[in-house]
Amino acid sequence: MLPSVPPRNSVRPGGGKEELRAAVLKPYFLRLRVEKGERMVAALAEESGLDPAAANNETMWISADRAKRVLKALAHELGPEALKHRGQFASHPEALGSYVRLLRTSKSPLDAYRYLSKNAKEETRIGEWELEEGPSPTELKMTYRPREPSEEEDLAGEALLCASRIGELASMPLFWGESEPVLVHPTCLGRGEGACVYQLRLVHAATSPRDRWLMTAGAAIVAGALFGVIGSVIVGVLASLLGAALGWGFGYVRERKGLEARARTFETNRIAALERSLELRGDTSNVPGDLGGNVLGGKYRIGRKIGSGGIGVVYAAEHVTLGHEVAVKVLRGAAARDGSEIARLRREAHVQVHVDHPNIARVLDLDQMPDGSIYVVMERLIGRSLADKLTKDGLIAPGFAIPCFIGVCAALGAAHQKGVVHRDLKPGNIFLCEDGMSKVLDFGMSKLTSAESLTQAGYTLGTPEYMAPEQCIGAAVEARTDLYALGVLMYEALTGELPISSPSRRELLDLHQRQTPMSMRTRRPDLPIPEALDVAVMKCLRKKAYDRPASAHELEAMLAAIPLEGLPLYYSANVSRKRTPRARTA
Repeated sequence: MLPSVPPRNSVRPGGGKEELRAAVLKPYFLRLRVEKGERMVAALAEESGLDPAAANNETMWISADRAKRVLKALAHELGPEALKHRGQFASHPEALGSYVRLLRTSKSPLDAYRYLSKNAKEETRIGEWELEEGPSPTELKMTYRPREPSEEEDLAGEALLCASRIGELASMPLFWGESEPVLVHPTCLGRGEGACVYQLRLVHAATSPRDRWLMTAGAAIVAGALFGVIGSVIVGVLASLLGAALGWGFGYVRERKGLEARARTFETNRIAALERSLELRGDTSNVPGDLGGNVLGGKYRIGRKIGSGGIGVVYAAEHVTLGHEVAVKVLRGAAARDGSEIARLRREAHVQVHVDHPNIARVLDLDQMPDGSIYVVMERLIGRSLADKLTKDGLIAPGFAIPCFIGVCAALGAAHQKGVVHRDLKPGNIFLCEDGMSKVLDFGMSKLTSAESLTQAGYTLGTPEYMAPEQCIGAAVEARTDLYALGVLMYEALTGELPISSPSRRELLDLHQRQTPMSMRTRRPDLPIPEALDVAVMKCLRKKAYDRPASAHELEAMLAAIPLEGLPLYYSANVSRKRTPRARTA
């Protein structure tokens, strides 16, 4: 039985203005759904007078009184302490829609608390947060105060809201895969006091340099004492030094693994928040109405649709005055209303206009339709993408591949000279023209090294199969990051298999950090892959950026030096054509 609650229209004076995000309820609804089923969620929302949409959309605003009624019912169903501990449901993809900006701007849990204190209006219109940092980065105090004094005593309701605030504060480190902080709550609105004060001590999952030195000292003492008793003093000293070295090394490796796991967990949550936000703002699969026959900007008559992807539709078009053919790319669905996707399309146009090279697809124009949708006009390419060719053929022969990849290197070299890093090089972004020219497409996620990036540092964007180790953890990218992606791409195109593969995105990002793939000639000894080509590709796949070719031009020279005489342009039908399965999102 649900606890008795006031009728739906029983709200405090001014209750309509005293609002907070439904995100305060969402993690508990998710837990209730798992433990007691969807019907219980619907029944609880109805009995509490909550708009059913608010149970599914964490970005909606609800009144404080309604939130209290729902929290009371949730505490009854889940237990009195459930509100203070969100656990795994804090970082559930369906609970992250209201945390997009926080996760985009934070590099650590402390940053998250700072963001919360400065941007309280994003989640509540009835109170304010104040942060006081302690002498240590792991100690802080958060104080919550209502904007206006309560018009009536409702200590039980304030205690429920306080419990939900404890749950939110305790969940912030979970976004990084860390433990809940130690939290002390000396002052509470639920006890009639003027504010809620929360003292927190963060517990880092990854070991710190201090822990490393403690391991070093501990190992030195244990080894020195043990061997000092068995042997001489000199043996004890040598054993102590060896123990210290081993302890330091073990501590360092443990610390690095902890930091990498922390970064991967946060990266997963950050991407999930972005995807959830787009989902709540509109159906990403909706395609705009057929534009065939329309004239855009008084210049481009739209013809048939020639392609579509996750965020865009591409049409064949004709310049009505000059008569030449072009391609028009239009944003679609939620992407058409998302500022970051619009910025990426503008970035793509800017880069491809200013990096003028025959191996980079030219952009001719960028404009808006009457409804505000952004479109970009590009040169019309005749041919197909490398991805399409690999899907049909499975792999390509060295005689065909080497000239193709020389063209890609030339394009990257031109972009890198302008300070542009592509960041999403993959078969779908390499176009094979009918005249034999290869062109690099889609600089929408590129980074200008001389300008501000479109994404927050530490935030990874790209296709996981082709991401360099530094890109997998959100570290700074550079020209040689593209060379790693090109190495993966060449390896796949020449062998039919990815050098590193996993069905899980999370595991794949981890494997790029530590797994060294076997050479192409070892994996496919049945194929006539030249040794020099194998050496060039494997050099691109080295984990450290400084071990890869120094530039795209150096890689281009390595490929150009390989004799093409005697190399096959195509394989016969009896050659094994393996293709590696792609990763799923984990």
